[in-house]
Amino acid sequence: MTEEENSADSAPEVPNHWQLFRDVLSFQFKLAMDGLRDVILSPISIVMALYGLATHPSDPGRYFNRLLKFGRRTDVWINLFGASEHYLDENAPSSDAYIKKLEDLLVSEYRKGGLVKNLKDRTDSLFNRLNRQNLPHKNQDDS
Repeated sequence: MTEEENSADSAPEVPNHWQLFRDVLSFQFKLAMDGLRDVILSPISIVMALYGLATHPSDPGRYFNRLLKFGRRTDVWINLFGASEHYLDENAPSSDAYIKKLEDLLVSEYRKGGLVKNLKDRTDSLFNRLNRQNLPHKNQDDS
């Protein structure tokens, strides 16, 4: 096997526009969850630190550290920068598993026909027209 064949076999597959669309939507959903979590945990962390100082002088970080453990678990669950094509186990609770279930539902609805199929077909047609307009035209002098 030549070096070129090896590099072609190991080259990552270029995503089509639907894979990109799925990945962007997934990332936006995860960003929203991550941001909401941060907004909620920020004031709670201050309250937990103050509560620990007031109620447990011998271990003032008790409640704050529990909050940090919770935050780490939510980081794993959100999996913000995880690769979209490598979903976690569908039985394990994670945002990727829920996104995968939603994707499977949409694919199933597409296969049945109707609204989802019609929407995808029209969008594909639009992308094809846009791509044809953006292709470089061969100059007649180059013939």
